Amino acid sequence: MQEAVLQELRRRIHDGELRPGTVIRVDAVAGALGVSRIPVREALMILEGEGLVTHRPHVGFTVPSLTAEDLEEIYFVRALLEDEALRRALKNTTDADRAAAREACRAAAEALDHGQVNAFSDTGRRFHEALLAPCRMPRLLRLLDGLWEATESYRAANSLDRSGQEGLQAEHQVMLDAYLDGDEQRLIQAAEQHRQHLLAGAQLGTCSATDTPAGQTQRGGSDLPAS
Repeated sequence: MQEAVLQELRRRIHDGELRPGTVIRVDAVAGALGVSRIPVREALMILEGEGLVTHRPHVGFTVPSLTAEDLEEIYFVRALLEDEALRRALKNTTDADRAAAREACRAAAEALDHGQVNAFSDTGRRFHEALLAPCRMPRLLRLLDGLWEATESYRAANSLDRSGQEGLQAEHQVMLDAYLDGDEQRLIQAAEQHRQHLLAGAQLGTCSATDTPAGQTQRGGSDLPAS
């Protein structure tokens, strides 16, 4: 039951149905999903550990709001860690790693072709993880995973139009080609350009994301319709 609630809340945050600043009321979620308060609270505590929600005194659980400056800081730190992980990954990559990267890139392209924006974001993230995995440094990868989770409610693809989404996928292909060729300089340059476009897309989401006053929910917020 907890896992079902967890997956549903995570999906709604990723989809933008629960926008930054939204107060997630335990009773409302439990009622909408037909469960008790216990699995809802347990799921929210897991999401808090992932950085997808925060707990505010006298308010409760909320989807965190980030400023443009917050996003710049997160992407700055991500760049420092990610570039080093990519350099190390290139030294260790195997045929299996390269096949995984190709498949993830293909899956992202397919999701985009079908207009599945959230699936495109999910497979795009899988593509990045495939590129980084050969660094074989689990602590570094966990740090990067946490930075990625911190911006999941500001998914760039959700804010960009079709042209912008296609631009992100074109950059995935450039990164893949450099990765397969073992071209470190080209890969690092492509990754930096891609991050800048992700940052710009994420910052578009800060224009409409505002803090919700205590005791209120944003329109389309935590009063979840039953699935």
